[in-house]
Amino acid sequence: MRRWAFFAAGLLLCGAASASIRLDDSLSPRQRVEATAHWLYDGAGDWNEDQINALVADVSAMEFRLRTAPYVGKNAEIYLAIPQHVKGLTTPTALRVEWTTRGTFSPGSVVPGQRALVWRGKITDAVMSDYLDFRIYFDARTSERGIEFDPIFEIDIAP
Repeated sequence: MRRWAFFAAGLLLCGAASASIRLDDSLSPRQRVEATAHWLYDGAGDWNEDQINALVADVSAMEFRLRTAPYVGKNAEIYLAIPQHVKGLTTPTALRVEWTTRGTFSPGSVVPGQRALVWRGKITDAVMSDYLDFRIYFDARTSERGIEFDPIFEIDIAP
């Protein structure tokens, strides 16, 4: 198996735009995170081509503060989304992002161009916040000198 050092320099995790109603995350600390990727399958093994090229990077304790004041008293669903285009990847299908949380939001997984439910219920606070720990999986064959993307939070209000 061929090896080389790969640094996912600049995994930018803040906020950006998408469909639905985008939640304002301007209260979140702005963080540019440089994460080092490593091989998902390491050591000797009878790996297939996909396993040989599987990389993973971990980003811990990203704090998100979402401004939910306009929706207090309303039933809603909040989603985390990744934009369809991810800078540094030649194909969006080569990336998957998983996360765990510290309490407010639900853990989940999402691929570029999709979104995943992180919270459902009646909005009671003007600001909702949580810390997310990300695990980012991607294919080394589709990466160009690091990847960069912004997670997006969206809200759907129940009728």
